[in-house]
Amino acid sequence: MCGRFVLFGNDDDMQDLFELDQLLGLTVPSYNIAPTQPIRVIMEHYADRLVRVMTDATWGLVPSWAKPGFRPMINARAETVTEKPSFRGPVRHHRCLVPANGYYEWQGKQPWFLSADEGDPLMAFAGICDSWTCAILTRSAPDALGTIHDRTPLIVPKELWGAWLDPHLDRPDEVRSLIGAVPEPHLLPRRVGREVGSVKNNDPSLISPLERA
Repeated sequence: MCGRFVLFGNDDDMQDLFELDQLLGLTVPSYNIAPTQPIRVIMEHYADRLVRVMTDATWGLVPSWAKPGFRPMINARAETVTEKPSFRGPVRHHRCLVPANGYYEWQGKQPWFLSADEGDPLMAFAGICDSWTCAILTRSAPDALGTIHDRTPLIVPKELWGAWLDPHLDRPDEVRSLIGAVPEPHLLPRRVGREVGSVKNNDPSLISPLERA
């Protein structure tokens, strides 16, 4: 599961890294992004040509056909995303990338911050959108992370960003093959303070590692 994450990269860095044609979102970078808040998403669509855009969507997918009172879904399991009624349309036609510097996970009452361990400050979660709402795909966590939580976001490597965003890639078997091509993440986990448990707290100290006793 992914229920909180972090994005503090500046717009110029993200525009260069993700090769954006347009940047429309107004979301302020945050050290404690929570469900129902606006998040940055990257999508491709056709105008006169294929355009890659970063804009905002509400975190918590609500299908366009949902009735009032439908509970937003913040995550979608990668293993079944092409089958579930709420997800199979968006994963074929409205895939997105969700830029992040890392995410939080809880082991009991102890929060951990997990980020890339190879010096790259930004990663891209696989996401799906419907009517400007979004869910983040998750997968089984590798053994190194499984002691913290049994699920982790599906993190798309740079070499697959184009394929993930490609609006032509829309057959269920193609989508399943693409998901299967995403390698296991290599993440650096570190214990952080419990202050992250309150969405009212939002500053760089939240990702500072705790000193070991």
